[in-house]
Amino acid sequence: MPSLRWLARLTILMMVGAVLVATAAIAAADATDDTYLAQLRALGFTWPAGEDADIIRVGHAICVDRLNHWTPDRIAQDVHANLDSKGVTFGQVTSMVSLAESTYCPS
Repeated sequence: MPSLRWLARLTILMMVGAVLVATAAIAAADATDDTYLAQLRALGFTWPAGEDADIIRVGHAICVDRLNHWTPDRIAQDVHANLDSKGVTFGQVTSMVSLAESTYCPS
């Protein structure tokens, strides 16, 4: 039976590894992501500091929905349902969907 000290060390190493993997993905933002975020800001979108990765994930999720044959209107309704409580209008969401499609979705 392994000692508790060995188990604690293993747990700490696993946690450090998980943090390194998670932060590497965030640090890997590229020029496309930066442009997408800048264009969203130009459209009037705001979000808390440190949530850029979440906004980028929404853009990629929009493309996944398009690949699953969702219409732009259905995607906008879905995104709007999640952002309506934050004061984001349906018109803003349709702009977000169009921008995500032109930025991230394959032609």
